[in-house]
Amino acid sequence: MRRIWAFPLMMVLAIGVPQLVSAGWEEGVAAYKAGNLAEAARQFQSVTEEHPEWPDGYFMLGQVLGKLKKNQEGLAASRKAYDLKPGDVRYQMQLGTAYLQSNRFRDAAQLLSKIDESKLSAQQKKIYHQSLAVALDKTGQSGAALGALKKAAQSSPNDADAQFNYGATAFNAGKITEAIGALEKAVQLDGKDPAKRKALVDALMRQGRQTRGSSKASIYAKAATQAQALVALKGTFDNFLKLGEAQLGGARYADAIQSFNQAAAKNSGEWIPHFYIGQASTAKADYPRAEAALKKALGMQLSSENQNRVHKQLGFVYEKQKKYEAAVASYERAGDSAGATRVRENADIAKFNKEADKEAAEYDDLKRKERELQEELKKLGSPPRF
Repeated sequence: MRRIWAFPLMMVLAIGVPQLVSAGWEEGVAAYKAGNLAEAARQFQSVTEEHPEWPDGYFMLGQVLGKLKKNQEGLAASRKAYDLKPGDVRYQMQLGTAYLQSNRFRDAAQLLSKIDESKLSAQQKKIYHQSLAVALDKTGQSGAALGALKKAAQSSPNDADAQFNYGATAFNAGKITEAIGALEKAVQLDGKDPAKRKALVDALMRQGRQTRGSSKASIYAKAATQAQALVALKGTFDNFLKLGEAQLGGARYADAIQSFNQAAAKNSGEWIPHFYIGQASTAKADYPRAEAALKKALGMQLSSENQNRVHKQLGFVYEKQKKYEAAVASYERAGDSAGATRVRENADIAKFNKEADKEAAEYDDLKRKERELQEELKKLGSPPRF
């Protein structure tokens, strides 16, 4: 599971302040809210020194130190708050967050898993489930991590990021139907985020590749619609390529060729748009255009694996045009011995059929001439008798 959110720290909550606390507390809160974290840390440090048995002072100090990326000091302060009042869910969650920031994922998973969710607010539940998901994933519990993200999405149905986090992780786990459902919600809530639309296009494309039958075309059509919206948001090479791939999968070959040409215009040094143009043109039975596109792809910098892909497609295009020698050469370059053998056999058959057709034509011509001779003899009549 990829890390697709920042670890959220606990927000400043309404904390009961004993009368004995000095002005350092109020000054620390004011500095924290103003973004002056160094001053806030100094003030909360003085509070903990003056009132070492009061957990809220350590709670705020740990939170500020975490924002300052002083993870070990923040962990120590958060741990002190927890030890003073281990039953308080605020301290449990902050210590769990501090464990995550210090890469102590097993400790985080153990602590966060014990939290009573019923004591959490809606905002806390979202933070809790996301933090728990990271801890579980980092300790090899990917299935449980996905479950935590699902709960985060369920507890925050109008939070686009929560839906996106769950959908993207479900996609990586191979749960494509779940991923699409969550990502569609994310796009509905935040349709202007290219990352969310891209993730939805990727999920729909994978579903299209995995689907057989009549519904395949409709899935690719949905992918193309989302990809078109993605291109409108961000007309990059990659996004035009995705649009073309969706159109190609949905058998919209002319549209796909246009999209691949737009992708090629964005990056003239990339071979893949020309390869896809070759595929789309092959599907349209426009073999000369396919041949030209594939040859252009071969003229670019390619890995040996990609050269094989292009040569194999080119071999098929040559074969369709009955350019047998060129087809055999391309298949052999691609390492496709079966394709080369098939073409040789087809070439032999074509040669045999051509010779047979020639012999049949010659035979038919002889028969025609014989009939013409007989007709001439009839016109001359019978020879005279003596």
